[in-house]
Amino acid sequence: MSSGKMILLSLVLAVVAYFLGLVAEANHGTESEIHIASCLLKIFCYLIAVPLAHNAGKIMRKESNIIGNPGLRFAGWIMYGVAILHFMTFFMWTADGSRLPDGQITIDSAIFFIAAMFMIAEAWNSYKSNTTTDTERGVV
Repeated sequence: MSSGKMILLSLVLAVVAYFLGLVAEANHGTESEIHIASCLLKIFCYLIAVPLAHNAGKIMRKESNIIGNPGLRFAGWIMYGVAILHFMTFFMWTADGSRLPDGQITIDSAIFFIAAMFMIAEAWNSYKSNTTTDTERGVV
């Protein structure tokens, strides 16, 4: 799979996962299977989207022999870790039978989405650097 397609797939997965987070939040108070399924699918999509975008950027940086933007990668991994830890706290809230506070699923989805966008932005920047020709760079 080419790096450009990997970036696009990562973007699609991140957007789908964000909307699945909204669906999970909307069905949060119900005993519906939709809530559980959408929440688990959301996490699954994000767990694929962020590393996929990172891998696409890594391939592009290696091909074009550039450093890329380490700040975006660092911020993306930090947000990714925070989102995973935030998601894990859901189990502590509900362990004693208490209800998860309203908005927590949406907040977690937003944190994951920001992490994905940082990684996608960095990968896209590397992709554009790789596709730029020498004449566009000013090298004759």
